[in-house]
Amino acid sequence: MLGSFTSFAGALALFMVASVNAEPCGGTVYNGTGTFTVVNYGTDYTVLTMRGLNNNPDTEDYLLYCVDAEPTGLALQDMGVSPNVKKFRVPVSTALVSGTFTSSYVELAGGQDKIRVLEDPQNIISPCLQDRVQKHEIDPLDIANVTQYASVNVGFRQLKSAEAKDVWVPMSVDVAPLLRVEYIKAVSLFFNTGTQASITYDTIIGSYNNLKNNMNNIPEANKRRIGWVRYNFVQNSWTLRNTAFVRGIIKDAGGIPFPLVGDGLPGDEPSISPSDFKILLMNADVIIDQTDFSDGKLNYLSVFERWRALAGITGIDFIPRVVDMKKVYSLDNTVNNVGISDYQYRMPSRPDLLLRDLIAVQYPLYNPDYKIRFLNSNFQYGQGPGNRAGPNNCSTTVPANEVPFPYNSGDITTSPLIPSFSGLAAPPPAEGGGIYGIGGASPGDGASGSGKSKTTSIIIAVVCVAAVLGAAFAFAFYKWSRRAKEDRFIELEEEMNNEIPLN
Repeated sequence: MLGSFTSFAGALALFMVASVNAEPCGGTVYNGTGTFTVVNYGTDYTVLTMRGLNNNPDTEDYLLYCVDAEPTGLALQDMGVSPNVKKFRVPVSTALVSGTFTSSYVELAGGQDKIRVLEDPQNIISPCLQDRVQKHEIDPLDIANVTQYASVNVGFRQLKSAEAKDVWVPMSVDVAPLLRVEYIKAVSLFFNTGTQASITYDTIIGSYNNLKNNMNNIPEANKRRIGWVRYNFVQNSWTLRNTAFVRGIIKDAGGIPFPLVGDGLPGDEPSISPSDFKILLMNADVIIDQTDFSDGKLNYLSVFERWRALAGITGIDFIPRVVDMKKVYSLDNTVNNVGISDYQYRMPSRPDLLLRDLIAVQYPLYNPDYKIRFLNSNFQYGQGPGNRAGPNNCSTTVPANEVPFPYNSGDITTSPLIPSFSGLAAPPPAEGGGIYGIGGASPGDGASGSGKSKTTSIIIAVVCVAAVLGAAFAFAFYKWSRRAKEDRFIELEEEMNNEIPLN
């Protein structure tokens, strides 16, 4: 009897320990800040709700279950979800991924080995995913292939879909720098890796915020002015990258985004007139160029020469300090074999790396051993990308100057606080008028429509000068004529007195 009671007590203790240590279905994940919400029902069920970005009111629910039987009827009713909710047995074993940077969420969520279909395998940067594509372990998406879609358990897509297996991972560039990182946690629930993915997320966020706090110590006068620009070949004009992401991460990196005056500009990529762009170049301490030069001109030396020509830097009369100091960067430090950049692939999931890059190019003494990931200094020297990421880089022994392994998680590190850092000496003061200078009237030019007032002013000035000169000449002629008449009168008077004949 005592033995039976002891066995029961031991089993009860084990059950209680197991209950205490048991995790929710999908892992322990806390709600995002406007991106998704999670509701756990014991350890068997989790309801995930994805939410639209930028005030998009759309939502979509997913029921994840960690038991053998798919919940129906009363079970769904008790959880308050629709009978038509999309249901997924967790962990999923096979996945389809649509959208280049959506794959980076899946990798950081620990689901890279589950990817079987990619919409755009040629755009993938991750060396190990490239290796799997090369080995035909991952197939390109074939929309017409019904069997292919039937073979996967889940499909992660940037656009909302009515398909029962599709999960919506919203896409937007006009969001705060850290917002999209939250999708790492949401995606991880499908692979039952939520607990570990939350640690990865916390490390990325913690690293970013530590760096941001360090940069807050820099006095405003010592901060660097950063111009993030792109040339639009359709409109034949320079534009300013002006998203919430760009403005936010420049400020977090201890920089000052353009425009320098006012409350900012509406919308992304407003056009910049040639004269205003020259003022921007004169005042910039760092230029980030996002121009797409993939129109057949592959010679990187000629690309930068072309960039200089587009910027109006064609001789020695106008060489901005930012160009002279070699502070012009492109965003292709690492690319794959078709030229897709690491920045394009990882930017939504790894803003901490871009923040480190921006700090490094502004304040190189802050962390002198840091190796830049996204920004390409070779651009201004007429050279190509610094690194090529290919399937051969999928190795545990990769040189330190190459792509880290495991890709997209091997370079996740914490950032210690350095409260004593106060930046460098103050840059030269801004100059020039308009919102890209010190304010006041913009210099204007024909391209921006403000050149009319400038031309009118010049015409008025010329007319005024001509009027003054004309008046002076008329007065001088009058004086000369009068003097000549007086001299002749005196001569005639003398001739009459001397009785000299007039003829």
